[in-house]
Amino acid sequence: MNYIETFLKYRHEAFTKAVMEDDWKAVRKFCKKYHVPVPSSRKVFKAGIYKAVQGCNDIPAEVKNVAFKKCLELGFSPLIDNEGDE
Repeated sequence: MNYIETFLKYRHEAFTKAVMEDDWKAVRKFCKKYHVPVPSSRKVFKAGIYKAVQGCNDIPAEVKNVAFKKCLELGFSPLIDNEGDE
């Protein structure tokens, strides 16, 4: 498996565990391994993952739907809005 395939595999597994099982250990480990900064706010961290799931091609629709709902419950829009970007 090459670097990108490995990255995507671990991202998929970590995001799915976080969304479906509320298990954030794998996401934190993934972030540490790939030097992804983690916000100090737990709420912002979770919302960021829920939003990121929406843009992942390798995440099943069921997981995306749960992430969408959880993001809304936190008070965030689950979609990335590029309106106004130039």
